[in-house]
Amino acid sequence: MIYLLLFLATLTTWATPTKFDVNGGIQGRTLPALGAELYAEGGYNLLVWGKKEQPKDVLYGLIRPSIAGSTSAVVNSVKGEIEFFPISIFGFVVGRQYLNSNYEFPFLECQEVTCTGEFVRNYIENKMVIGHKGWVLTGNYKIDTLRSPNKTEPMADWRNVLVGEPGEEVQIEKKILVAKFFSNKMLGVMIENVQFQGSGERKEGFTAVYQERRDKTNYMLGLGAFHTDQQPMGVQLYFRIHHVALPSLKLF
Repeated sequence: MIYLLLFLATLTTWATPTKFDVNGGIQGRTLPALGAELYAEGGYNLLVWGKKEQPKDVLYGLIRPSIAGSTSAVVNSVKGEIEFFPISIFGFVVGRQYLNSNYEFPFLECQEVTCTGEFVRNYIENKMVIGHKGWVLTGNYKIDTLRSPNKTEPMADWRNVLVGEPGEEVQIEKKILVAKFFSNKMLGVMIENVQFQGSGERKEGFTAVYQERRDKTNYMLGLGAFHTDQQPMGVQLYFRIHHVALPSLKLF
């Protein structure tokens, strides 16, 4: 859920785009355990056709390499991506993420599952957005190969509360969000499905979100429920404060 909500932030933060963009903030959740992380991202926007001068301009394409990092003290990550938008409302992403965990998560059986060490994610993603009269629909489809530091024990995906096969797993993520904008406010509903292809473990979630923009900062609250093969159905509260220091050419 976190990454799709970050994409949504740029839909409600307009300023004159720059070649370099910078954003960051803090986000957290209450389920399966209370936690929060700081994050930051920077990218370079290369316009390949068309123009982006007004909020209504959508007829353009771009390429955007970027780097990002996050930390919750016990889990740290860094990633690099290249995004290609043949048109601003439809794009592809190729990326790699390195994650280092030194935490035994209480909601997973870390005596039997690899929870610590360096994990690597290699992924490709397709994402799109359409809108009409204040309504917006965003969708993401992501194929992710996750490598664990231990090739003999099942691997932990603590963000989605899933357990995968030892060594290497393929994960499929599907997310859809429908939102309505009211000036500087937004109400939306998100549905998500995440599944490991080897172990077959699955996450399904449903979340209502509210966002308000003040200058260059977005404040978001989400309330919903999710369940996995490791986590029974429960209510989750999600929050995020997202600041755009330098805006991007991206719509989302």
